[in-house]
Amino acid sequence: MRFRTILAVAVLLAGLPALAQQSIQVLPTLETDPVPGTGTVVQGAALWMHPSDPASSVLLVADNQRGLLLYRTDGTELSLLASDGVALGVDVQERVQVTGVSQSLVMVANPTLQALVAYIIDPTTLAIRSAGLTPITTTGFVPNSVALYVSPTTGRFFAFAGSSTGIVAQFELTGQVGDGGVQVTPVRTFDVGDGVVGLAVDDAQRRLYVVEQNVGIWRYGAEPDDDDARTLVDGVTGGGLSVPLGGVALYTASGVRGYLLAVNGGENAVRIYERDPAAHTFRGSFTVVADGGIDAVDRPRHLVVTNRALGSRFPLGMLAVHDSTNTVGNNENLKLVPWQSIATGFTTPLVVDTGGPTTPTDGGTPDAGGGPGTGVGTPPPEVPGYVPTDNPGSSCYCASVSVPGSMLLVLAGVLLFSRRRPRA
Repeated sequence: MRFRTILAVAVLLAGLPALAQQSIQVLPTLETDPVPGTGTVVQGAALWMHPSDPASSVLLVADNQRGLLLYRTDGTELSLLASDGVALGVDVQERVQVTGVSQSLVMVANPTLQALVAYIIDPTTLAIRSAGLTPITTTGFVPNSVALYVSPTTGRFFAFAGSSTGIVAQFELTGQVGDGGVQVTPVRTFDVGDGVVGLAVDDAQRRLYVVEQNVGIWRYGAEPDDDDARTLVDGVTGGGLSVPLGGVALYTASGVRGYLLAVNGGENAVRIYERDPAAHTFRGSFTVVADGGIDAVDRPRHLVVTNRALGSRFPLGMLAVHDSTNTVGNNENLKLVPWQSIATGFTTPLVVDTGGPTTPTDGGTPDAGGGPGTGVGTPPPEVPGYVPTDNPGSSCYCASVSVPGSMLLVLAGVLLFSRRRPRA
């Protein structure tokens, strides 16, 4: 009997890795209006969170033909910022002091000016305007990506810029934006190797993620005195990535929970890794397939993810994925997916945590916006399958018992049953 029990345990444990590394399909619920230009246009995306009305948050799309495009979270185009040139990357950092007021700062990688250019969005009109910061330039350096970072230990504010030549530059911004007194100091540069195609920063973990085209995803320290040592999160050679590679983004939850998401263009998919830098365990991947009048995502390059509630359309967070071959109008756009559709699609459900961040939102995660508490603490009744945890102060919800927990229960039952069976 002991042999049978051991065999049953072995079979159950052997199934755990397969359950944790699924490939699933998810359905979009909305899509943005197509970009105005044709061909390869979209070069980056971010999310500006409205400080008091999450449903009025704005998707920002870097357009290499027109400039910065602004979309509502229902997918409709809001406006176009084209006065300063085109855009190759965009990021948002919340709680930056702009003329004495804590606001979200939008930073754009602008190849026309060969600089990083800062903007703010008016919460009342949703109009975008200059933040009054002199463009950040470095001789001979043309930025194609940007990620903002606030150190959780020192409070110092930094901007990372990547380039197609593989160089990453880190700048420190001191002083108050908008009053003409901001000083920008280059504090660090390093050579990734091949061209940079994606940046993301985890503020709380003080980590910078860099996607090196044709190679993989690297993790660096984000502090200015960190050396250039790096760790490969996943790669093309011997790993799970397939070229062309694309952007990365962070779904942040309490503590070190959450996920690093990466575009895997060679498979039209998004790969998900645990956010915890101790392991970055691969959790699985998903593709966005056609649903009614919304076509599937093909050849994605960029993505945006947030754990914040965005009104009734996305009460538990949202993912937006770039689509290179949008069939409506034939111009590129973004497909919008509720986070819970992804989280509950896996046999082992992913974390769903709508609470605001306890530290400034990671610069490379295009989900910055309002301060702590902007997320909804309790999911609305119309969202099926979610029950609160036993901790009333927690904002984490689980669609079902996790698979590892379920397996432990099964194993306990097997062992108990084996002990209770009467002997022949």
